[in-house]
Amino acid sequence: MSESRLFPAPAAIEHPELLAYRAEFPILQHKTYLNSCSLGALSTRSMQGINRFMELWNEWGAHAWYEIWMGEIDKVRRKFASIIGAQPHEVAIAPSVSVALSSIATALDYSKRNRVVMADRDFPTLAYQWLVKQRQGVESVFVESPDGIYTPPELFESKVDDKTALVATSRVFYTSGYIQDVRAVADIAHKSGAYMLVDDYQGTGQIPINVTALDIDFLVTGTLKWLMGGPGLAFVYVREGLISQLQPTVSGWFGHKDQLQFKTREFEFRPDAARFELGTPSLPTVYAANGGMDIVLEVGVQSICERTRYLTNDLVAQARERGWKVRAPREPERRSSIVMIEIERPDEVVEALIARGIITDHRPGLLRVSPYFYNTIEENAIVIDAIEEIVLERKKDS
Repeated sequence: MSESRLFPAPAAIEHPELLAYRAEFPILQHKTYLNSCSLGALSTRSMQGINRFMELWNEWGAHAWYEIWMGEIDKVRRKFASIIGAQPHEVAIAPSVSVALSSIATALDYSKRNRVVMADRDFPTLAYQWLVKQRQGVESVFVESPDGIYTPPELFESKVDDKTALVATSRVFYTSGYIQDVRAVADIAHKSGAYMLVDDYQGTGQIPINVTALDIDFLVTGTLKWLMGGPGLAFVYVREGLISQLQPTVSGWFGHKDQLQFKTREFEFRPDAARFELGTPSLPTVYAANGGMDIVLEVGVQSICERTRYLTNDLVAQARERGWKVRAPREPERRSSIVMIEIERPDEVVEALIARGIITDHRPGLLRVSPYFYNTIEENAIVIDAIEEIVLERKKDS
C-alpha cells in the first residue's frame, strides 16, 4: 500500500486563524523570518521554559534532578511520541542526530549483511555514519536521483539485496523539499530482510507521520527545525519489537537499567528504547523543546502542513512567474516547506536579504526559503520582491 493511500496528502489551506500564533514569536515582530528549515523561531513558551529551568536551578540546585528534571525529560519523550504516532517507551533522546545514528549503527550486525543503502540526496550526516565504517567491512551503496529532485522508490529495488543490513534515507530531501514515499521504500527493505531507518529532521512537525503505519524500524530527528526547540536535542525511535534484540556498543549511564545504583562493574540495558541514550542531556533544550512541541501539538501537524503547503505553493508560483528555476516537485502533494531557487552566488543574495531584514539561507547554487505556519502570504511577496531587486541590481553592476 502506498504512502499516499495511507495518508491522503493534506490540501493547501490558508488557515488564517493560525496567524494568531505570530504574537508568540518575538523575531516575527522585527524580521521577515523565512528560515525555519535551519532553525525554528523561538517562542515565548520556550523562553519561559528556559527561564523556569534556571529558576529551578537556583531554587533546588542538583536536587532538581530528582524532584523535577527527570520528569521534564519524560515529558519530552511522550510529546515526541505523540507527534510521530509512537509509544513513549519506543523513544530515546540524544544530543544530536549524529549521536543518535551512532547508537543505532553500533547495534547492527554486519557479519552477514554488510551493505547500507542510502539516497544521494540525503543529508550528508546520514552517509558519513557508514562511510567511516568502510574499514570495518561496511559497504555504502547510493541510489542516485535522476534529476536532483525525485528519487522514485523503485530505484531502491536494484540496490537492496540479501547483503543489505539497512536502508537509511530521508523522508524529505533537503535540496528539493521532495517528500519520499518511505512506506514503499520500507516494503522494499523488508522484502529483502533489511531494516528501514528514516532521517526525518526535515519533516517532523511539518509533515504528518505515523511510524507504525509506515512500517519504520528506526527514525531519527531533532528539535532544531520544525519542532521549534532549538539545538542540542535529538530523538531516536526504535520499533517496539526490535528493542530487546539490539545492544549498542556505545552507551552511558542514562542507558543503564539501574541508572541511579551506580554499578561500576556491570552493565544491563534498559528494557525500553532509552537503552540507546548516553550521557546527561541538555536540560535548557529539553525545556525549550517542550514549549515548542506544545505549540505543534496544539496547532496539529495536519493543520501546520496545510498552512505551509499554501505558503509554499504561492512561493513556487511567484518565483516561476519571474522566470526563476525552482528545484521542487511538480506535484504540490510531494512538496514540503522547502523552496529552493537556483541562483548564482546565493550566499551573496542571503547577505543582501539580511541587510533588508529578511532571513533566508543557502546551499550550493541554491537560495532556500522555508516558510512555516506562522508566516504570511505578504512575507512571501516581500522576499520575492527583494530577491528580484537584488537580481536587477546585479545586472546593472555587471
